Amino acid sequence: MSFLFHQNMRRYGGGSRPRRDAYNSPFGGFAIINGGLPAPLPAIAVAGFTEITNNRSSRAALATSCEVLGGMVAGPAPALVPIGNVACGITALAHGPEYIYLARNTNYPLVTVGRILFQTGRGGVQLLHQRAATAAALNNLRLPPTASADFRGLVYCVVTTPAGNIAVGFLHNLYTFLANRTIVAGQLGGMMAMMGQGIGTLPAVAPAPVARYIGGDFNVAPISPRGGYTAYSTSAPGGSYPAGAAGVGTTYSGSLYDYWYSDVTGLAVPPGLIVPVPVASTATLDSGPGALAAGLARRMSDHTATLLQIS
Repeated sequence: MSFLFHQNMRRYGGGSRPRRDAYNSPFGGFAIINGGLPAPLPAIAVAGFTEITNNRSSRAALATSCEVLGGMVAGPAPALVPIGNVACGITALAHGPEYIYLARNTNYPLVTVGRILFQTGRGGVQLLHQRAATAAALNNLRLPPTASADFRGLVYCVVTTPAGNIAVGFLHNLYTFLANRTIVAGQLGGMMAMMGQGIGTLPAVAPAPVARYIGGDFNVAPISPRGGYTAYSTSAPGGSYPAGAAGVGTTYSGSLYDYWYSDVTGLAVPPGLIVPVPVASTATLDSGPGALAAGLARRMSDHTATLLQIS
């Protein structure tokens, strides 16, 4: 079995040791999720961590998260290896951008990293697509000067799996402005089509993706079906929510905001893949089992983790 993974980290900079421990300790949220994955590990193909607020201090903390979440394999290499942070947008008057952190299965080579940002004007919405060989190289391009503030773009990677190349993107849709998040949600089809486009020019000639997936915290309800892609969503089991939570959806307040989209449907399943199966875990939810076991309640996220089985 192979899964994709997403976690909204809730304004995470990586500098707070109590928060790092709540996610990364042997009894913390990511260890609980790892313990529930089917053998043989590593079972996670690509992971995305959203709402990252610091590019420096977060990297070491999230590298440890990858080790815990993916489990260790024989030898010195972890099963889930970092790709790195990629800036996904900025808030007007803010000191710096927000990031999305990507990781991949150590057995799945990285083909390219990309991001799709927003530019708005009298002509409507335009999608700005940038790609590079690594996350660091993409960040060195900086955010385009024409990219609109108060929007969050999609960050994705293309990796080579036994089923072929797959493109996996992640999005943290900005909650603050209803009009902005509605515009972003309306562009998901265009963003999905862009992932992996022109892949033959950078970093090397490679086959186009056989499948595309987008996960994240969308801050709007899922829409399905929509064009050439389908939403895959599920609430976490209500009984596993901590006391005081709404007990439905994927957030502490009871909204279904964390889910997946894919162009893999029951009518079109590439060889080696399956119709995606969504799963949600409350192990990283505030006052959930991970935080309580570590004695660190209220240290993690107001969002559940979400996984998508793809093979």
